[in-house]
Amino acid sequence: DGMDAGLRLGESLDEHMVAVPVTPPIEMAVVGSPAYFAKHGLPETPADLMRHNCLAFRFTSSGTIDRWSFTSPDADERTVVIEPKGSAVFNDDENMLNAALQGVGVIKYLDICVRQHLAEGRLVRVLAPWCRPFPGFYLYVPSRAQRPAKIRALMDFLIERRKQFEYPSN
Repeated sequence: DGMDAGLRLGESLDEHMVAVPVTPPIEMAVVGSPAYFAKHGLPETPADLMRHNCLAFRFTSSGTIDRWSFTSPDADERTVVIEPKGSAVFNDDENMLNAALQGVGVIKYLDICVRQHLAEGRLVRVLAPWCRPFPGFYLYVPSRAQRPAKIRALMDFLIERRKQFEYPSN
């Protein structure tokens, strides 16, 4: 629609577009502060979240609450969906994350966005086996052979930055 490029989750394509991955596959991470979990205990299954202060996110475009979807780690791979219930509903990521860091409750957030907090011990991740990876962010560009230099530069920059999101290999 007249745009030079776009960023989005997933790799679904219009026939006239090319998708270039700019992050590795990502996961949703259920996290809370160490102080919160010391006081309320660690959930071991999504059902355990019903006893926790789950901080919700409301989409501004639709007004709906983001439901938390999980896939069981067993061979059945059943899907469990919960609507987070807690003391607060947010419509911006930063305040939701800050509430979790301050011990208010548990959030579900992109793993690449909480990785540093986890490494520094400011957040604790729970239910990781229940959170499956999915295609990350892609840069979408028209499939034409001649791309403007600014689009090529953006593409090169994002591909180079992709390395910072990859988990170190063991």
